[in-house]
Amino acid sequence: MKTIKILLLLCLFANGCKSQQIEENTFFFKVSSENITTITISKYDYDQEKMIEWKSITNINPNETYNVANQFLEPSIYGVKLNTGKEVRIAVEQSGTINLQLDDGITLDSEVASELNFNQSIETLNNKFFAGMIQDFDQAMKENDQQKIAALEKKKDQVLVEFIKAMENLIREMGPSAKAYDALGYLDLYKNNKFFKEMLGKFETDYPSSGMSKSLGTRIEKADQLALGSKMANFKAMNKNGTLISLSDFRGSYVLVDFWASWCRPCRVENPKLLELYKTVKNVKFDIVGVSIDSNKDHWEKAIEKDKLEWNQILDSEQTIYKQYLLSSLPANFLLDKEGKIISKNITAQELKARLEELE
Repeated sequence: MKTIKILLLLCLFANGCKSQQIEENTFFFKVSSENITTITISKYDYDQEKMIEWKSITNINPNETYNVANQFLEPSIYGVKLNTGKEVRIAVEQSGTINLQLDDGITLDSEVASELNFNQSIETLNNKFFAGMIQDFDQAMKENDQQKIAALEKKKDQVLVEFIKAMENLIREMGPSAKAYDALGYLDLYKNNKFFKEMLGKFETDYPSSGMSKSLGTRIEKADQLALGSKMANFKAMNKNGTLISLSDFRGSYVLVDFWASWCRPCRVENPKLLELYKTVKNVKFDIVGVSIDSNKDHWEKAIEKDKLEWNQILDSEQTIYKQYLLSSLPANFLLDKEGKIISKNITAQELKARLEELE
């Protein structure tokens, strides 16, 4: 049996040298496929807020067991990826053993860890709260049935409130944990700011000096800097025409920074209304900067053409701008005054029209 293991010992020099074993997590990998030759393990870095490669096990033989140990300091998030393309993300909540069976897939067996699959919980909630509504939206859009679209939007807004409450309750049940920290990433830091602060209080109570608590605190602090009345941080990017534009270029005008994507149905529903407003507003200097997080350039360009969007469009396929503002859901937008200060957030086209009329 081949083993790979890191032993972490603490030697305290007081009345001689005494060694003390530090609490560990040990990952055991049982390989039963000859196609598996490399195991790459990543760990979430709470300071950088991203996964960092930690260990790589190579030259693997089937039907053998490999193990890697790591010091346990606080609940953490790990990723395991095989050369075959199979991967899994794991929340490790305590010190202990994490067994992983590696064959055609990856099977986790552990009392101290669980697979991160909050996206599946969201899918279940989607089916529960929005069954049939998406198809109705698509049909109404195809038929340009504005009356039905308006009715569906009203219903969607009502159901969305209950949907978000259900998501929050699922996370509450997790308590302060690595699993909950990961699930919070599926919520919008601005739209769910109160809930983030509620969860931060729980994290700080149980893990006052942990990376999880500090990371959440930093994210909330950054979000608060984009509160109403704050100046929105600048960005530069190429627009669809290949011209480098900056948010600061629009000083002197009211501007809507609109985050969207071709696959975002609510975004596409708003686009015709924004277009009508964009063409008709006369009382103030007004512009729109669209920032799409599409990963497919062709889909982005076709959506712009189909929706006949006339304002500056930026493709943020790496989500650089999107993440700069700590966004995690669509649609999302910021209305800025002539000095670049935020005067509204997540405003609908109808609300935007009323707001601009007030500025006459």
